[in-house]
Amino acid sequence: MNDTNEYLNRRLRCLVVDDEQPAQWVLSNFINQTTSLELIACVYDGLEAMKVINTDDIDLLFLDINLPGMGGLEMLNILDKQPMIIFTTAFSSYAVNSFDYNVVDYLVKPISRELFDRAVKRALERVKSGEEIQEDEVVDKAKMVEVNTGGDFEYVEAGKIMYIQSYGNYVKVFTTTRMILGTSTTHKMFSALPKSLFLRIHKSYIVNKDFIGSYNNSGIMVEKEKLPIGISYRQSVISRLEMLKTIK
Repeated sequence: MNDTNEYLNRRLRCLVVDDEQPAQWVLSNFINQTTSLELIACVYDGLEAMKVINTDDIDLLFLDINLPGMGGLEMLNILDKQPMIIFTTAFSSYAVNSFDYNVVDYLVKPISRELFDRAVKRALERVKSGEEIQEDEVVDKAKMVEVNTGGDFEYVEAGKIMYIQSYGNYVKVFTTTRMILGTSTTHKMFSALPKSLFLRIHKSYIVNKDFIGSYNNSGIMVEKEKLPIGISYRQSVISRLEMLKTIK
């Protein structure tokens, strides 16, 4: 595809995450033949992908859902910086679940050139429309987060949110001064939060890393509350917290 890149003045920086070498080869070739894309790296698992994403400015992630160790969906829940995502999978049944996340498209293996080009075009259009502006590495703690309280809206600075807890069809937003009961889900709340500040530790919990006091394999202490770490999140959450300790 010798495209003319009508959407932006630079190439999108791409990362391929797939444990199958043939799939890596196909995607790498397609990317290298597309003038609007630049291949940064190919990795085999979620932990390696996190290292690349947290150190490089990745714009577009080609992510296999089934990965050894940390799965693709599990990795997305704890990423600090979330680029645009194109899911790749051998199972079309995953397509519905993939749209629970903020993804551009999904590709079912074996990946055809036609569908690859379609997905890339969608990514470029999204960049042009401003829907995928990558977050600055410096967290905007003053960002106002909207909480729907059931007819009314309250706004709170992201930096003042300590953690968020799922509560049936609601969420409890615990700030430094009060608790706000909102009509939302943890998934929707997480998508609106600065990813470099908040960490998904459980299906029902989101935590602000600035308020983490201590942690172990079973939970995280925030102020005087111990928040559970979900079993499926444990390996990736602990790895990320250990990484943060080395940065501080």
